[in-house]
Amino acid sequence: MRYFSAFFRGLFSLFWGNNTALSKKCNLELLLLAGIISLLMWAWPLGNLAAEEERIWDRVREAQTYLYNLKTQTEGSAPSEELDPSRCGLIGIEWSPITTTVGSLHSKQISCNPIWAVIFSRWFNEAGLNKDDRIAIFSSGSFPGFLVSSIIAAEEKGLDIFLQASLGASSYGANDPNFPLPGILMELRKAGFISTKAAFYTLGGDYEIGGGIPQEGIKILLRSAQLEGVPVIQAKSLQEVINTKMSYLQKFNPSLVVQIGGSHSNMGTDEKVLSLPPGFLDPKYKENAGNGIIALALKKGIPVIHVLNVKKLCRITGVPEKVDIVKRGPMPLKLERAVLGMISFAVFLLKYKRWTIV
Repeated sequence: MRYFSAFFRGLFSLFWGNNTALSKKCNLELLLLAGIISLLMWAWPLGNLAAEEERIWDRVREAQTYLYNLKTQTEGSAPSEELDPSRCGLIGIEWSPITTTVGSLHSKQISCNPIWAVIFSRWFNEAGLNKDDRIAIFSSGSFPGFLVSSIIAAEEKGLDIFLQASLGASSYGANDPNFPLPGILMELRKAGFISTKAAFYTLGGDYEIGGGIPQEGIKILLRSAQLEGVPVIQAKSLQEVINTKMSYLQKFNPSLVVQIGGSHSNMGTDEKVLSLPPGFLDPKYKENAGNGIIALALKKGIPVIHVLNVKKLCRITGVPEKVDIVKRGPMPLKLERAVLGMISFAVFLLKYKRWTIV
């Protein structure tokens, strides 16, 4: 609202200040037109959450608070204000034996915004999904914030979920040895925030077979999966991992695939996959999707939600890049609002010329 008021004050100062080049009649017409356009832009519905979306948002936030409190009570895992300013409990540490690659702290913090659960819910609606429809979620351990949001959004919609995840994680993801991904998911199930359990895990790392993860880290990951009661597929090659995932995918026959993070088998080895935009992808993207799970799903006519490149995803969806959590909907750039703004600017230039083209 303050921007709206400032806009009118600026117009009033411009037209009735020291300007004598325009008649008062012209000033009034311009001000009236600008006022109508501004009202339309201001009244355009943005940032609102439906009742169902508020419920999803609340459920994610409550789950985060639970994890945060759990971590604060665990020696060696208490989150610092610097790493986890929003107290989401889903931010890991910089480095540990189960860390695979260097990751962006800011991206991990953004991924913990509960509004992503609302975004997932809207993507499910865009895909035309209804209760009991099947979706497959393939995730790395690098973005537990996205993963928890996707699970909660899918469960709230009553979808049938097939979950598979890789256990290694990049910096600040699920890379705390006290809280690896299996531990996080197990605690959330015990507390009743989610009910979904993974069908199986892979180790992650290079080729998704544990490459680059020290033996100490491998032992931590295997032990955490064993405690959760989920098998770990220890393949000998990347292609074996891809084949295993596709075998499960074909049996499950989902209507949608959600891909979170950058697991090697999900992305494949073809650099074409790097040209894919993040967000909702229909099968028309199949030719430039590489040779991983994403490409194979698209080639089978299954749409994919591709969750990677966090800042670009923010620009597409309207989710703020700030790390503070505020309960409000995303505010994407709307074409209609942009057009109204351009019309207002064009009219102003035509009526109030301070330059000429020579």
